[in-house]
Amino acid sequence: MGYPLQLYHICAVLLYCGKSCTNEFSYDQIKFRHDKWHYLDFFLHVAIRILHFHERREESEMEFYCGLKGVRFENIEKEIKFGYFISHVSTSDDIQVAKMFRGDQGCILHFHSSMRRALGIFSCDVSWISPFKHEREILFAKSLLNFINDENTHKKTMAWNANVENEDEYTQMILLTWTEYDEHIQQIVRVNEMFNYSIDFNLIYFVLKCNKKNIIHTRLMLHAFEKWRRNGNDKKYKERMKEFVEERCCNYNINLFCMFLSEKKPILNAVDFAKSVTVSDGLPFVEKDRNVLNFLM
Repeated sequence: MGYPLQLYHICAVLLYCGKSCTNEFSYDQIKFRHDKWHYLDFFLHVAIRILHFHERREESEMEFYCGLKGVRFENIEKEIKFGYFISHVSTSDDIQVAKMFRGDQGCILHFHSSMRRALGIFSCDVSWISPFKHEREILFAKSLLNFINDENTHKKTMAWNANVENEDEYTQMILLTWTEYDEHIQQIVRVNEMFNYSIDFNLIYFVLKCNKKNIIHTRLMLHAFEKWRRNGNDKKYKERMKEFVEERCCNYNINLFCMFLSEKKPILNAVDFAKSVTVSDGLPFVEKDRNVLNFLM
């Protein structure tokens, strides 16, 4: 990754992670008192964005947790503006850390792995600089209003949904998922049934997007791809695999499908297309999703 951050970015991250002013800073953020922390807020957000684009988030399958002490939502649809974080959010892949911050009673935000993979939900690993190494901290950036993008673009790239996952008298667990995950999951399960549960969820997701969510066209394209694949093209891909891996194209099936498309449309560069799909756009599904949903079926 090299050294993408400037000194002022590093100072902003260190100040936040060091906890010396985090509580006061976060409290003022929640109360929309932004003027006091203008520079810290700005440089922290920029640092998160820079690291977000440099990190290999496309390989992450981790889920993350954030504990909120004394917080409980009575009407989640009214109390949470879906798709917007009003302050920066510290998370850990260790739920015990979240429980520590929750205290005796409160809420735990459960970040589905799709949240880390989303292009427009900015996050980064700050465990390398945090004094609290045991927390294994992943930091999600405060959401900014973008007056250039329309509402549909925001929902596609930056928005997330929140649902009560489970609760008892002590803890309320809120699941956060990227909207792309929620909007496609039912169709993906339907298509997967047609292929006897044998297709990579991210491949189905990609083909659905290529066909504007038309299930019939998606099924026909996947059948054509599977036929092409069995005709010795797996071997062709393995001969080119290094080209894809060097460009962070980590999904075997997506890479192979991009080769399939490039043969149909020679104007497409298979590696560039796979990189755009995997790294730039983001793939919301991980192996755990497929295992859980196939088990439920």
